[in-house]
Amino acid sequence: KVMMITGLVLQAGNLLLMTQATSIGSWLVLMAVMGVVSPLFSIGGNAMVADLIPNHQRAQAYALLRMAINLGVVTGPLIGGWIIAEHSFQTAFWTAASLLLLLAGLAHWLLQETRPEVKKDTPRSNQGVWKDRHFITILLFYTFSVMGFIEMFILMPIYLKQNFQILENQSSLLFSVNALIVVLFQYSTTRWASRFSPFLMMAVGALIYALALGSIPFLETFVFFTVAMMVPTIGEMVINPTVTSYVSNLAPDNMRARYMGMLEMVYRVAMGTSPLVAGLINDLVAPSWIWVYGSLITLVGAAGFISLYLGRFGKN
Repeated sequence: KVMMITGLVLQAGNLLLMTQATSIGSWLVLMAVMGVVSPLFSIGGNAMVADLIPNHQRAQAYALLRMAINLGVVTGPLIGGWIIAEHSFQTAFWTAASLLLLLAGLAHWLLQETRPEVKKDTPRSNQGVWKDRHFITILLFYTFSVMGFIEMFILMPIYLKQNFQILENQSSLLFSVNALIVVLFQYSTTRWASRFSPFLMMAVGALIYALALGSIPFLETFVFFTVAMMVPTIGEMVINPTVTSYVSNLAPDNMRARYMGMLEMVYRVAMGTSPLVAGLINDLVAPSWIWVYGSLITLVGAAGFISLYLGRFGKN
């Protein structure tokens, strides 16, 4: 609870500071700060869900969380765009900050703390997390999987504009399609996926990523690019709640937030590394090869999950 409220308040404060930013340097600093504080709410929220929900129902609970997040992805930019068009960027930031502070107040008054009491002799360092080789292995394979997927959101608009003259106001529709599909089908997809081995579903999700990424160099029209964005959304709906639920079940009660925090960092690492590598490939080889790279790196993650599945299947 404390982490969730802290994250909301810090995000609100950062948005208010953005209303006063007047240079690229100050924006870079504030964006870096936002990157640090924005995961706090989701880390605390994921840990609280694990504290409240029994193991066998956590995947469905995380599916509901993802539906709520993507509902915000669909509606937030529409509302923010209207505020900017009718008023100003500053008004949009002030409105968002006010809503975050309102949510922080509601969380303070309505939510009960769920963190289990830590015994005095319980170690509080992160050393135990790094010693969990099974967890670190899952993080590694998940990072490879996400490195390909993240290209769709960061590099796709640039790729479409430079090579097919598809402008940002058109390519942004692709992301709305992604979020809308998650809102409509995430829960039913997760219920289906929960019938199978988690490692198998992680592998399936990563393989769907690889298929979608590998198809992009052969596409030339906006309709096909829209379909190509819908395909990895299916993989996203399969792999993400599965990984989150598995990690929450794996984590000891007194270290759950640390495990969830490490899992949250996967996207930060992928966002910081994969677009850089893909950008070099774009400049030094060819634009279409960024998707080949994304597909191959995602296949590495899929192969890792398959090896975990076969190892667990062999033991059983």
